[in-house]
Amino acid sequence: MQNLDEIVVEASYQRTSSNVSTYIPMARQKNAAADAISLLSLMAIPQIEVDPISQAVRTASGQGVAVFIDFLPATTQDLQGMRTQDVKKVEYYLHPTDPRFQGAHYAINFIMQKYEWGGYTKLTANKWFGVNRTEGEVYSKMAYKSMIFDLYADEIYLTNRHGGASSVETFRFDDLYGTGPQTVERTSETNSSLYRNNSNDFALRALYNSDKARISNRISYSLTKVPHNDVVNSLLYSSDLFSPTTATSLTSSHNWALTYDGNFYVKISPKLSFEAVATYKYGKNKTNSLYSTDETLSITNNASEDAHNLQINPRLYWRINRKNTFIFYFATVQNWNFIDYYGNSPSHQKYNVGGYSAGAHYNLNLDKWDFGGEFGWVWERNHISDSRMNDNFPRAIAYATFSPTDKHQFEANWNYSKDVPDASQKSPNTLQQDELMWYQGTPTLSDYSYHSAGLSYTWLPSNKWQLSADGYIYMLGNRCVTIYSPTAPEGTMLRRYVNDGDYRSGMLGISATAKFFGGKLIAKLRPQYWLRKTTGAYASTRNELTCTAQLTYYFGKFYLWGWYMTPSRYQEEQSGIVERTPATYQIQLGWGDKGWNIRAGAYNFLRTSWKESHQTLSSEYYSFDRRQFSTARHWRITLAVSYTFGYGKKVDHYDEVSGSGTAGSAILK
Repeated sequence: MQNLDEIVVEASYQRTSSNVSTYIPMARQKNAAADAISLLSLMAIPQIEVDPISQAVRTASGQGVAVFIDFLPATTQDLQGMRTQDVKKVEYYLHPTDPRFQGAHYAINFIMQKYEWGGYTKLTANKWFGVNRTEGEVYSKMAYKSMIFDLYADEIYLTNRHGGASSVETFRFDDLYGTGPQTVERTSETNSSLYRNNSNDFALRALYNSDKARISNRISYSLTKVPHNDVVNSLLYSSDLFSPTTATSLTSSHNWALTYDGNFYVKISPKLSFEAVATYKYGKNKTNSLYSTDETLSITNNASEDAHNLQINPRLYWRINRKNTFIFYFATVQNWNFIDYYGNSPSHQKYNVGGYSAGAHYNLNLDKWDFGGEFGWVWERNHISDSRMNDNFPRAIAYATFSPTDKHQFEANWNYSKDVPDASQKSPNTLQQDELMWYQGTPTLSDYSYHSAGLSYTWLPSNKWQLSADGYIYMLGNRCVTIYSPTAPEGTMLRRYVNDGDYRSGMLGISATAKFFGGKLIAKLRPQYWLRKTTGAYASTRNELTCTAQLTYYFGKFYLWGWYMTPSRYQEEQSGIVERTPATYQIQLGWGDKGWNIRAGAYNFLRTSWKESHQTLSSEYYSFDRRQFSTARHWRITLAVSYTFGYGKKVDHYDEVSGSGTAGSAILK
């Protein structure tokens, strides 16, 4: 009798097609994850990068990724309340044509376990040691038939007494105080500082969901109070015009916002569906700033602002047949800001900044191939006090993807559009910062165009190996930068915004993920080579090699996780500042079981310095060498505990509700 060899069939936890890659998280990953972002990090998906510090999710080449839960958009705060044990699979989309993705070109979508009725409540507490920060949040979900209700609340408290800067500034004046040309060097050292922040978010959402329609209504309130952002510096001058002195800067703010978010989706027919998003936010922002020295100088810059924001974005989805799809879209964003400045430079400013866009998106699906393009037009309106400035411009996107098998995926993309300066950069106000520096907005600041193009390849040979290689080019023309000139009152220095020069960057990178011992040990490595060049003001060419590495080991219900990012040195896209940041690293030990998740982490545990970064700037009239200090890079120990308990039977589970943040401000900074 002939003996037959045993055949072992291994289930696949990953597959890809021309426009979507699907990953099934392992049970140990879901058990270890505290929330949705940590689950993405533990899964080590090769096409995306998850920053465990900022919680940002981006493509491997650095482009933004929109995150959804069951096709509803989710914020970072929403994702914190997720019950990760309910995640069935994670989908990564390239240029999705489903209108529920709201035009996003890169999207993560969590598919969740279905329920019948009931819900769950999740309580989370997080404490930082070495840095005085405390967080607490509660999230609760309840469903009945086709309705789902979400409730979210959180509080964050932070105190920092280690902020400030150590700097040497060089001012070159043509005629300072009528004394003729002067070169003044000012040395500043922080003697003491105090920063205190207390924020709260509350949100309530009602969601109706059926096979043909979905209606989501959410109301949220956000409050952020900064009673202290105070710094006391000692100042030394190289010129006899100024005596050594102590400068005190006292700043506080109080911001709140009330927000309505609506999301509406209806399936009109098998080929036609409609989706619309509407948001209205009203907020009040108040800031108080006092700068004084031992001498007679005292500068007060206070501001009170009413801010309104309205966004409406409808989309019509028309699937002609299996191969051809059209999406027609319209969008409007309107911002109204009313600002009263008090103190040394009183004024009243009105901002009416907004715009409209309309266009169409076409997609051709040929099974293994996907081709698509989008063309639209943008009309922009800027009415700032007595200044009027309007603009209109095209925007275009083209892409192609190819997947010969469920293990290979290729993508090419190109994008053209314009970026719009912040409303605060267009302020007509001129304010005094200190005895030598003033700052001013530029109402006539122009939009700046950009081109980008990228190539990527993903290979998923088996559950043990994942590989992604990519390249990306980004070109920004007529960029907005800050320049300095000795044109302020009495010949002092003026900082203002202008359009000057181009910014270009290129990147080549590889992401490799390996799983050993049946997925108990997972390693991910991401080296990148950057090429950056600027022209015009602050022209420079800088290249650098960076790398991030991640390692996770599971043992029983415990896991050990480590992450490392190399130091970096780069020039900011819209500034002449060259910034150097040190290496960042973190280890975490966690345990999860029966709704409990406990994790302890050590961040930058070998760094006792409070230095966050080293910044330098060199220009014709003004230069500085500055070291910034904060809690961002200092060592800290974190302890977090969450407990989730469910009730009832399974219900449809959509994304978690969260706060929306306070209103965007146009106050000049």
